[in-house]
Amino acid sequence: MPPIKLSLILPTYNEEGSIEKLLRTTHEVLQKNEISHELIIVDDGSKDRTRAIIQKLQQEIPEVVLIPRDNERGLASALVRGYNSAHGIYLGSMDTDLAHDPKHLPEMLDILDYNKADFVIGSRYVKGASFKGKPLINKMASIVGQIVIKTLLGVTVKDTSNNYRIFKRAIWETIKNKLHPDGNIMITEIVYLAQKNNFRITEIPIAYVERREGKSKLSIIKETARFFKNIFRIKFGK
Repeated sequence: MPPIKLSLILPTYNEEGSIEKLLRTTHEVLQKNEISHELIIVDDGSKDRTRAIIQKLQQEIPEVVLIPRDNERGLASALVRGYNSAHGIYLGSMDTDLAHDPKHLPEMLDILDYNKADFVIGSRYVKGASFKGKPLINKMASIVGQIVIKTLLGVTVKDTSNNYRIFKRAIWETIKNKLHPDGNIMITEIVYLAQKNNFRITEIPIAYVERREGKSKLSIIKETARFFKNIFRIKFGK
């Protein structure tokens, strides 16, 4: 049996409104382009019909893999679980709320196949990208966060915090034991460690549509404090 080309990690929590469309559309894009794949859904104890929908789809689409978690929570640890369970030559991730369009996947894989880069990020901040639906205060916080990351960590990538990316398995094997899987900042830490280990990273423009409600100002303040704490932890390896 030939190796799987792409393992795509899809963390979920109460995504009954979007998960079926996302899985069907993603599978169709990859199948049409003759890309062997597995769609690994790591579900953190969804209280709605998310798991039931996934289990039904598994009967139709064998590439769908469900990893149920009932005693763990969080995007970072879900990604770690998914990547460690993956069988693909390339590892990737997407959000499950339809913010990321799977149509970009073949282009991202072509870059890796032709060895133009080791890591491809679907970026919201490069020329040609669009970024819609995010409240202004949240969008400004995101932009400022990228400036801080570039300044303090020396990361040259413009969009380190978008969870739409594909990279070579060698990157994961190199960095997985150096990560701090605490909070969404791990998405940035993966980029930081990949660059630190001299892997080539490139970005392509994507159309990003924010699907979730904006966070409160209080939540933003708390997240900002946590952000800086984690940035310094990453910087000094604490």
